Amino acid sequence: MKKLAILATALSLLAGCAVVPTEAPAGAFQTEADFTVTLGSDWSRWPSQINPATSGEFLTQDGMLLNRLHFITVADGEGFVRVARGQELPLYAAGGSEFDIVDMVTQSLEMVGYNSVEAMDIRPAMIDGQDGLRFGLTGNWTNGLHVRGEVAALPTGDDLHLIFFMAPERHYYDRLAGEVEQIMSSMDVTAD
Repeated sequence: MKKLAILATALSLLAGCAVVPTEAPAGAFQTEADFTVTLGSDWSRWPSQINPATSGEFLTQDGMLLNRLHFITVADGEGFVRVARGQELPLYAAGGSEFDIVDMVTQSLEMVGYNSVEAMDIRPAMIDGQDGLRFGLTGNWTNGLHVRGEVAALPTGDDLHLIFFMAPERHYYDRLAGEVEQIMSSMDVTAD
């Protein structure tokens, strides 16, 4: 009986420490990446502790394999994918070119299960009143499913603030592209 009581206590303590997805309601959303965005509808929030592939948190509406909206801040000399020890990681270099940012993002996504990732429509963009970068993505998931994405990147000081969206090209990308565009346009790195 004493062993059962100890086991029950241990399980309840572990359950209290568990990190699970939570709701991200429409409206202002403070990201773990130290910037805010405005969500047009409710999403499911997956905190960084349960994000197996990349640093940072992500939101989804239909499940992590069907659409993901990532929020990440990468420091100079750091990367955003979780890799095994000794594996070479694409790193952000403050002061690098726009193409260095594009290469870091595409190479990083290829490390976490996307194949043949290509950037398209690379363009300068004003993000939160500062010079940023926007570009689209295409590629395939490991199961062969064709995916599309969109990236908003804003270098500030030694940090790179990133929002990227990935979803299957059929149905899921088109259904959320308009809302994702509004979310990316609402990035605010100056909010407290």
